[in-house]
Amino acid sequence: MANQITGRIIEIGQTVQIPSKNGGSSFTKREFILDATTYDPYTGERSEYENVIPLEFSGDKCAELDRFNQGDVVTVSFVLQGRSWTNQDGELKRMASIRCYKIDARGGVSQSQQTTSVQQPCLLYTSPSPRDGLLSRMPSSA
Repeated sequence: MANQITGRIIEIGQTVQIPSKNGGSSFTKREFILDATTYDPYTGERSEYENVIPLEFSGDKCAELDRFNQGDVVTVSFVLQGRSWTNQDGELKRMASIRCYKIDARGGVSQSQQTTSVQQPCLLYTSPSPRDGLLSRMPSSA
């Protein structure tokens, strides 16, 4: 089962090419920012703890973001990736990234294509393990 998170897009970056350090082919990536802040299921109040997440697509998946606009509510499928390396000073360095491979509009239609009024998102995070699952919902606005 994949990791998924739902939220509102607050920024979409441009596709950038990062040259290889060892003379190989360049690496292409495109970042976007997702607001996945949860809401209290009883009061509907936004959490005081903001959850704004930088995510990225890479390679030919960068074009997936062309279908969406700032403010669209989406569900993103992703994997966590990490790597380690030794820098020039001999220090061991590590990094992690959230690599997306699929993005869908909430309800199957991009918010920018809908003619109905905008509603607050129902935020949901699912993990591969049922015991680690977290479900946060906010009531629908009328």
